[in-house]
Amino acid sequence: MAGQQSVSGLIIAGKGTALPLKDICVEAEVKGYVLGLQSTLKYCNDSPDPVEVLFRFPVEQSHAVVGLTAVIDGRKIRAEVREKEEARAAYDDAIASGQSAAFAEEKSGDV
Repeated sequence: MAGQQSVSGLIIAGKGTALPLKDICVEAEVKGYVLGLQSTLKYCNDSPDPVEVLFRFPVEQSHAVVGLTAVIDGRKIRAEVREKEEARAAYDDAIASGQSAAFAEEKSGDV
């Protein structure tokens, strides 16, 4: 989409604004002809209230995301690959019951 810029990072649901990125670390590993990258992105919710966020990160078509882990208030949440509808239902159930949850999906080459 020429001329349009989308916001990346942790986007506050319903607002379209991002939480501030506080730190980033990228590690690389080369094995033969394969390059693996691991990115650690640290965000901070400066609000006293919890917020629902969406994670948007640009990914080239030739690349693959193989994992997602979120740490919220010191609690580690590791993503599981599921069918989209099943994953959305599990996410909605967790949020409705007051639990922390993460949901990732691919949209137009972005995660």
